[in-house]
Amino acid sequence: MADVFDHATDREFLDREQALQAQAAAAAATPRPVPLGYCLNPKCGEPFAPGDERLFCGRECADEYARFTRK
Repeated sequence: MADVFDHATDREFLDREQALQAQAAAAAATPRPVPLGYCLNPKCGEPFAPGDERLFCGRECADEYARFTRK
């Protein structure tokens, strides 16, 4: 026979699953930057070697880009 703790555990599991599904849907709907051959930070724009698939030249540029694109 299930007690109040079993019901709470079941509810916690359902809530977690719904939260994970909502997060996955939000992540799938979020546009992702693509490599363009140069640093995507608008204040930098350093060119990369042909075939280099990086988005940014370093952590600082990635952080600055994140600040620019936050909603």
